[in-house]
Amino acid sequence: MTPLLIVEQLNKIYHRHQPDEVVALQDISLQISPGEVIALTGPSGSGKTTLLSLLGCMSRPTSGSVQLRGRNVSKLPERFLAQIRRETFGFVFQQYNLLRDVSVLENVMLPLYPSAQSFREMKKSAATVLERFELSGMTQKKVNQLSGGEQQRVAIARALITNPDVIIADEPTAHLDHDLSQDLLQILSDLNADGKTIIIATHDPGVYQSPLIQRRFNLRHGQIVEDGNR
Repeated sequence: MTPLLIVEQLNKIYHRHQPDEVVALQDISLQISPGEVIALTGPSGSGKTTLLSLLGCMSRPTSGSVQLRGRNVSKLPERFLAQIRRETFGFVFQQYNLLRDVSVLENVMLPLYPSAQSFREMKKSAATVLERFELSGMTQKKVNQLSGGEQQRVAIARALITNPDVIIADEPTAHLDHDLSQDLLQILSDLNADGKTIIIATHDPGVYQSPLIQRRFNLRHGQIVEDGNR
């Protein structure tokens, strides 16, 4: 199977050549196939979130390359990266990054802007994905009226509104109790069954030891120290 993502000799340095220089990633090389579920693990500061941001075209490497479907996207202009992010990736952030004083429906519609779709079409798309997560009765509620579990489902619905091929999740269970974490894993399992590739950064053993995870890359000090199949 042709890899979906190929990372070669990836390095990320913040504040390069400055007194506060930080080497976040060193010589990272890996491949991810379509439909895989990958866990990035390691302690805080190990480089998990930085690697997620590079895989999802949210930032650029200092050196090395990220190839998406055989195309080196590392040095593309931002206008092309924005399109790639919108069409290929759905992001679920640790803090959800929802607009708290805005309705659930409007939050979920946000990734569709700018779009060739009419407002009516965007609203219909959002309603469809919200129904999938049993949130149809909450479309007009503001995010600050929702529980943590409900906010997480809204965040996932927003990530799916563009029907992306890849779901990128940064510590998705950080604010959830055990039962809600299990619910989230079931949602991710269902998405994977639909053909989605899923990349999760986590320090939660309930996630990376789950049968859902097919491969795990363990990071320490910006380097992969262990990887393998489940």
